[in-house]
Amino acid sequence: MITRKHFLLVGFISLLSISCIDGTSKTHVAAEEEDIPDCKIMIILGDDRSGSSESIQKLNKDDYEAIIDVISENGNGYFASTIIGNPAPNSKEIFRVKISAQKPYKNILTSDNPTLTEQAKQKKANEKVKLKNEKIIKKNESRVNTFLSQTLQKNILGYKPYKNNDITNINLAFEHINKLLKEPNIDDYDKIMVVLFTDGVNEPKRSGKIEEITNRLMLTDNAELFLVGWKDTSVFDDIEINEFEGKEGFFSYVEDFECL
Repeated sequence: MITRKHFLLVGFISLLSISCIDGTSKTHVAAEEEDIPDCKIMIILGDDRSGSSESIQKLNKDDYEAIIDVISENGNGYFASTIIGNPAPNSKEIFRVKISAQKPYKNILTSDNPTLTEQAKQKKANEKVKLKNEKIIKKNESRVNTFLSQTLQKNILGYKPYKNNDITNINLAFEHINKLLKEPNIDDYDKIMVVLFTDGVNEPKRSGKIEEITNRLMLTDNAELFLVGWKDTSVFDDIEINEFEGKEGFFSYVEDFECL
């Protein structure tokens, strides 16, 4: 037999349950929104693969993966790499991989005290976004894995100077980077990192004679320059630079990087 006391107790528990569901639902929405990084980043890497740059440790697959992870962990964008050296004609372009943005979670609740039906709709909406994001994450991972296992191995890590002419053409690398910085929607990026792994010694001819770098980097307002192992920085004029002696220092910086 249900007494008035039992009835009041059941009613109180029911109200408490609804209150807990409501609080959990709103907390869940807020947490999901916070968990999705939304910084749009482009990292442009100039990788010196020439024999004359022996003073700098060469980048390997793990290094490339760590650099690409900066984009994945902070949001979305593009990673691009161009060889500094004397690549074959079909390897002179910039190699790139895209990291697509995840979909944001949206709070569709219209009341501070939503009904169970409204909460169910919110939960269903969250589940749809979660499924979409899982697909986006898998697609991003597939692109990165393909880049690391195929493009990187074949065109960059497996680099051989064209016709065995081991020269270092920095002017050509600057030309490619400048073209990339002129592409449409470049201003939409929150941060652009131009990273040059080279000693900066320009030897563009077979004679091995060191020549002046005549091209200049034309950085956009949202771009920042990072030099790893570069010797004479006077070529950069008024550009503010971040210098690292070797790759250990740079990757220590990358490890703690946060897009603010």
